[in-house]
Amino acid sequence: MSVHSASPEVHGAKGQLKAWHALAWFLGFFGFMFVVNGIFLWTAITTFPGEDVEKSYLTGLDYNQEISRRDRQTNEGWNAEIGLVAAASQLEIRIRMTRRDGSALPASATTLLMRHPADRALDRTLELVPQGGGEYSAPVTGLAPGTWTVQLTADVDPQTEGSEFKAVRDLRVP
Repeated sequence: MSVHSASPEVHGAKGQLKAWHALAWFLGFFGFMFVVNGIFLWTAITTFPGEDVEKSYLTGLDYNQEISRRDRQTNEGWNAEIGLVAAASQLEIRIRMTRRDGSALPASATTLLMRHPADRALDRTLELVPQGGGEYSAPVTGLAPGTWTVQLTADVDPQTEGSEFKAVRDLRVP
């Protein structure tokens, strides 16, 4: 009578998985993940231009005042018309600030910031020249074609500190 073994015989050790194989696969997988994540992290840090709001911490602290300013602007019915016109051989930005009834909104300390959508290094502050009747203008030269965000701030109440009027519009520069 012959006795047969219940376990199959292994012919050669070529197909066996050893402990060091498992360790190599494990370290290789996580090493690859660390390298890929490191590349993503480096790319994100070097290409992100930074926060969209300057002094974001202080802006956050003054958020309640910003809400009050917006409410006052809405309740008073202050508005701004902002556009580009061709004047002589150059473009000119024209702004008209009005009250609810359409009358001119007198302002002092007006500031106009032209913001590039992709590169803050291209942002430019323009000097507005009063034209009378709540209208202001500034020549627009050297701006790259495309859509720009125009940020207007103006002090309309001399007794109150800061800029009470703000308007933001997108303009297409040809």
